[in-house]
This record gives sequence, C-alpha cells and structure tokens, in this order.
Amino acid sequence: MQGVVKNAQGQPLAGVEVWADNTLYYNMNVLGVTDAQGRYRLELPRDVLGTWRAGGRFQRSYHGETYELSLEVNDETAFTADTGAFRNFTLKTSGERPDGHYYGGTVWVYGNYSAGDFKNRDVELTLTPDGPLLDGSTGETLTRFVDGNTIADVPIGRYKVTARHVPEGGAPRNMLVMRQDEDTFAPSTILMFRKEPQYGVMTDVNLKLAPLP
Repeated sequence: MQGVVKNAQGQPLAGVEVWADNTLYYNMNVLGVTDAQGRYRLELPRDVLGTWRAGGRFQRSYHGETYELSLEVNDETAFTADTGAFRNFTLKTSGERPDGHYYGGTVWVYGNYSAGDFKNRDVELTLTPDGPLLDGSTGETLTRFVDGNTIADVPIGRYKVTARHVPEGGAPRNMLVMRQDEDTFAPSTILMFRKEPQYGVMTDVNLKLAPLP
C-alpha cells in the first residue's frame, strides 16, 4: 500500500502515521510514517489471509496542546496484499464529517444576558489567525455571527478574537472580550482550542459591551 498525506490546501505532511489493518485478524496491522514529501509505502505480508483497509492519524504538539486527528482516506475499499492499493489521505480541520459533526473546533460564547444588554444572535466575532494553523496552513480571517451560543467549524488554530454588537436596525458597537482563564476584559484576546471529553475540540470567550465614547 502506498500513497501521500496532505492537508486540505494540498501541502504534504511529514511524520504522519498511516497503517493497513487486516480485516480478518484482530489487531494485525502494518504501520508506516510519511516522509518529507508526505509519501509512504507499506509492504504487506502475502502469506496472511484476509483483506486490508487503510487508516491514519495526525498527531502534533501545537502551542502546548497535543492534538490527535483522524485522516480522511480517498478510498475505504478493502484490498488484498497481492493486488495492493494506492490510498491517499487528507487532514481536514474544517468541514462536515461523515457522522454529521465537524472537523473544525467550536467557539462557545458567554455574556451577561440577565442584564439584557445584548443577544447572542447580534454578536459578530472576527477571528484572525495568530500564526500558522494546526495543519501548517496560513488560514484566513473569519467573521461570523454567533448561532445560539456557538460558532461552529472553525479551522483548528490560534486566533486573535474581537467582537461587535450589530443589532438589526441599530448602530454597531464594539465589545470587550475575555477568555475563561483571564480576569480582565479587553478589546481583543488570543484563543486556543482544546479537547474536552464532552464537547470535543473547543474554546470559549466571555463578552460584554464596550463603554460608549
């Protein structure tokens, strides 16, 4: 089995673990790691019964957090060792997964709603990449309105976040932001995603309206 592993922008990924898993025998697999060009090649034993399926995972330490993400294979069909197969993988950090969830992370948004100052549906967040994203790509600035209490499917990375209150028919107003581990609101802050057992890959931010000039 051979192929290449790339990110969603088509850049090759080195040091990524891939494997061929035997469909007949439990815990029988052949492992490999991609080279600097994202290529790999696995030699499968031809004297073993059963067929094989391809799999892979991306594991990286990124700004002090360790991430482990599954790779999307271009063909999930099982094959024999005699015929071999070309299987290419893509690391996706955004977009809808086959199970209906998202590859990207979720930003949870909190505010002082009891005061009646604003509603989440009127909050616009701007997320600007602070350096390369998890997959090594440069990313792009995202401007989105909050949906319920979240902004979903944000490519995993480190972002500078700012916020505005944009009520329908009203004048936009800047907001102040603060991470859950911070004590002071500011015009901007830096968000990092983390993996939580119940919520998946997520981050969170607190908001309040900035004082009027």
